[in-house]
Amino acid sequence: MTTEQLEQILHWMKSTDLVELSYKRGGKGFEFRLDSAAAFGAAAFGASSLVSIASPAVGFFRFSPAGAPRKAVEGRAVEAGQKLGLVETEGGPEEVTAPRAGRLVKVLIHEEGAVEYGQPLFLLSAA
Repeated sequence: MTTEQLEQILHWMKSTDLVELSYKRGGKGFEFRLDSAAAFGAAAFGASSLVSIASPAVGFFRFSPAGAPRKAVEGRAVEAGQKLGLVETEGGPEEVTAPRAGRLVKVLIHEEGAVEYGQPLFLLSAA
């Protein structure tokens, strides 16, 4: 993408009520966050100790490869870097891992569910 195309997208974004925009395809992409995003988020929602674990790609979610046991279960403790599932994409599977140690408070996706890039899949609390 050219700088001019990115500027056009940003200009369009400012004409909407969007405060964040992410795009990824084939390992490349961009993310825009307007200055108003932080103020909006802080005013509308209180601080949270939960961390959202998002999909790394567009595809279909699986909790584990075929024949392997599921490790991502609500209420279960996880370690930093632990594999929680994978997203099947045209280019092959992409792993979903825990960014830090904690407890899985909520599983937001079902086996073989279609997912978008950046879609929250799990909510993780501090250990």
